[in-house]
Amino acid sequence: MKTPDSYLFDVGNVILFFDFHKAAEKLAPDCELSAADGYAAVAELTPVMERGEITTEEFLGESISRVGYRGTPESFRRVLEDIFTPNAPMIDFIRQRKHEGCPLFLLSNTSEIHASFFEKTYDIFREFDGHIYSYEEGCMKPDRLIYQRVVDKLGVDPARTHYIDDLPENAAAGADFGFVSYLYSGTDHASFEKQHQAATAG
Repeated sequence: MKTPDSYLFDVGNVILFFDFHKAAEKLAPDCELSAADGYAAVAELTPVMERGEITTEEFLGESISRVGYRGTPESFRRVLEDIFTPNAPMIDFIRQRKHEGCPLFLLSNTSEIHASFFEKTYDIFREFDGHIYSYEEGCMKPDRLIYQRVVDKLGVDPARTHYIDDLPENAAAGADFGFVSYLYSGTDHASFEKQHQAATAG
């Protein structure tokens, strides 16, 4: 058995499914824009926030202004936070790896709004030994720099680290950096398990 030294997981659509449209629909009755137009207006700001180029407060203020939201920043944030659904098969996989004593890490393009929410809401995040979040690093996947941050800050060996991501460009960038990369589909977890078994078979 070729046991990995560590695992590196994306969050969105790997550990937790997410749907920004869910938030747009909830907010729409209190906004001047429709759900579709509001979603588009806020979506333009999301990568800016996830790169840490604006603060949470700046993001909320600008988003509220763009969509004409009539509530408070706190209520707007609460709706934006709650967009996740746990991926039970992957959570079971993570718990098994933890039971085996393998170090677990996170690598996610995310914001303070979402990272603080999912860390306090879902117990599975207590199992992890460290993380690299884009908004804290000022760079995002698939930028090579963020994979270097994983190595420098988490101390992992890419060749001995299995990395799971749902986006082709991110999985490819991880593989180019030397990680054992998996392109994950939440609708076909069984295929991931088969690939993992093949990769770790002696």
